Formats: sequence, C-alpha cells, structure tokens
Amino acid sequence: MNTILTERKGKLMDQEVLSALAHFQEQIEALSLRFHKLKDITYQLYQENEELRTENDELKNLIFKYEAEDEIPAERQGYINLIHIYDEGYHVCPLSFGEKRKGNCLFCLNLLENQGKEK
Repeated sequence: MNTILTERKGKLMDQEVLSALAHFQEQIEALSLRFHKLKDITYQLYQENEELRTENDELKNLIFKYEAEDEIPAERQGYINLIHIYDEGYHVCPLSFGEKRKGNCLFCLNLLENQGKEK
C-alpha cells in the first residue's frame, strides 16, 4: 500500500513539476514575444530619430544660409535667387521661365551673365 501511495505522490509531483515547467515555458515565450516587439519599436524609433536629426540639421543649415543671404544687398538678392532657381534645374530665361531644364540653356546662362555684370 505504501508503495502505491508513494508512486501516486511521485506521479503527482512529476505532473506538478511538468505543469509548472510548461507554465514557465509559456511565460518565457510570451516575454520573448514582447521583447521582440519592443526591440522592433525601439529600432523604428531610433531610425525615425536619426531621420529627424538629419532633417533638423539640414533645416538649421538652410536657416543659417538664408540669414547669411539676408545680409546681401537687396539689389543682388534677385540675381542670387535666379541662380538658385537655375541650379535647381529650372529655366530663368523669359522664353521658358519656370520650366524644368534638360541640360544647360544658353538663354538662361546669357541672362545670368548679363545680370551678374550689372551688379
């Protein structure tokens, strides 16, 4: 009789241990899943932060650039604006003003050269 009770107690303890281990395994898997989700979110936030830092630096540079341009006499500012428009790939000549350029335009270059001589 004692051996039967001992065997039953042993089986019950084994079942409890296995049940506890299964429960711990489930908890570990759930924690692992949460960890991976947090890791992914953290990486996305890191990437966004880096993009925002880069954008912020570029905006600061633009602000400093425009502040420096504000110190330029008003009569030269129009000429400088035309150069920027041309450098961005647009026509500044009266014939095609504001249209996208494909290569250099002799009319635009002539206009910019003449404007530069006047200033």
